[in-house]
Amino acid sequence: MNHLIAKIRLRGNAPRYKKLLSDESLFELPNDLAPHVQYSPDHNLDEDSWFGIERFSEQTFCLDFLRTRFNSVEYDSLDTRDIDKIDFLCSYQNENEYYFQNVSKAQLISKKMLYLYIGEAFRYEQNSKTIVINPIADAIYIKDRDILYFKRLPSISGIFKGIDSLYREATEAETTDFLQKDFVQLDEGFSSAKVGKLNRRRIAMALDTLNRFEEEEKGAVLNYIRDYCPDLRFQNNAFSIKSEDELKKLLYGIEQRYYTTLVGDEKRCANSIVRLN
Repeated sequence: MNHLIAKIRLRGNAPRYKKLLSDESLFELPNDLAPHVQYSPDHNLDEDSWFGIERFSEQTFCLDFLRTRFNSVEYDSLDTRDIDKIDFLCSYQNENEYYFQNVSKAQLISKKMLYLYIGEAFRYEQNSKTIVINPIADAIYIKDRDILYFKRLPSISGIFKGIDSLYREATEAETTDFLQKDFVQLDEGFSSAKVGKLNRRRIAMALDTLNRFEEEEKGAVLNYIRDYCPDLRFQNNAFSIKSEDELKKLLYGIEQRYYTTLVGDEKRCANSIVRLN
């Protein structure tokens, strides 16, 4: 049997999950879940693709009830007076699928409504509250695969607390450490204070990449960057960085995003990548 439950904001030790409906299917299982893409904050997801987190039940940000067998009798019915307290919905379907939708203020509509029920007359309600159900869930958990699928991490960070660690930004210390590398020369007053969120995420990734390099590999990558980014001034074995754009080019180079087409010999930059091995 299918069930719709809601996570609500209540004080004290009151149960946080309540049941709204039974015997209803709010969502359909997309046919493009597989193969999924490993999450990367710089990856521009194709329209027909999903990010996926494998072995999700082992993650610290997995919800406790996803680790156990679903039992509807554990959930009391939601009091209609608490509809304003809903954080998110979870639709349990087909004994294996969990569909999550974040409920924002924009999706909780309070207005005058005129209802038409099939086979019945119209009904007018002056103070009706309605939750808009999206065509596609914000996240889907398939229990027998133990995979969480999603398209936008910010949409589900309020559901799975701590999941935003997947797009970790470099700390101030890490950002400063990167900008002080021997192959970086800051010019025109550029400093860590001028590094935005996107480049801080790229710095976090670049530091991990650099830690995996041997010295010879590091030198090869720096030469690779010089070949593909001739506009980045290179002097005294260091790249001159004076803007966010120049920093991004350097960081893309460390991740080896530049390539040359086999036919046409055209130099390009991969805006996002998917590892094939």
